[in-house]
Parts: sequence; C-alpha cells; structure tokens
Amino acid sequence: MTAASSHPYRLARSGEGRSPTGSPHLFKASASTTDGRFDFLVGVFAPLTGPPLHLHIEQDDTLYVLHGILTVQVKNEIFDIGPGDFLSIPPGVAHTFDNLRSGYQPVDAINVLTPGGHFELFEEMAAVEPGPDQAHALAVAAARHGTRLLGPPLRVTLGIE
Repeated sequence: MTAASSHPYRLARSGEGRSPTGSPHLFKASASTTDGRFDFLVGVFAPLTGPPLHLHIEQDDTLYVLHGILTVQVKNEIFDIGPGDFLSIPPGVAHTFDNLRSGYQPVDAINVLTPGGHFELFEEMAAVEPGPDQAHALAVAAARHGTRLLGPPLRVTLGIE
C-alpha cells in the first residue's frame, strides 16, 4: 500500500491491500488506514460462505456486486443482487447475504463499511477456537466490534446446508 502520512490521499494499487487471517477478502483500506472512517474491501464470496444474520450498531454496510449473484436477506425480505447492483443497509437493520445462485463460481463484490473496524473484527473472529463455546465466543467478539449476531447464515435458514 502506498500513501505516506504527509499525503492527503490513500492509494492502493491493483493487488495491494491486506486480507484478514483465513479470509479471501482484500481490504484496500481499513479503520487503521482511514482514521476509523471506513473499511473498503473487495469481497470474494465462495459458494455457501455468507455471514450469519447480523446487524451493525453504528455501521452502514454497503455492497456493490461486480460478478455473480448474492442472495440477500434484509429484515424478513429475501432477494438477489447481481452485477451492477448496489445495496446499502443502515445501522440497526438485520441482514445477511450468501452466494447461493452462482453455481460453483465465487461472487466478487465491493463492501464498504462506515465507520470502519471490520478488519479487526475478522481477525478476532479468526482467532476463536472451534469447540462447544465457539458460538458464544464469536458473539462476544462481534459485540466488541459493534455487531450483533442474530441467527444462522442464509443458506441454513433456507435449508440449503
């Protein structure tokens, strides 16, 4: 990543950025590089890999699909978004999404969270050990970063997994 602290801009060239432990997502900018203002990541969602139903206390969660189809749940409404579709979910609104309709192909999407902090959340969640206390530990980690886990991933809700 390039951008000296004396510059009033941030530049991350193609292929530059950081991926949280165990994640295919590439953060082009995160809270640590934007003074907490936002996270900007290029998400690569393999089939059946969306997050659990959740909400953000303070963050707007915005998705823009580049390739493929994401199935999205916002509150109780379920719909698909595809290439060129834009979705912004305000704080406090339950949502999830999953790659359910792109066959065996990953879905590429841009995800912007404002304010930032998701890179740190991903890192903390990756450190949670599998076991009987895993769900509780993940919920505690999420809460520490302003996210409430509310239910299973969409693929589970729809009976696909």
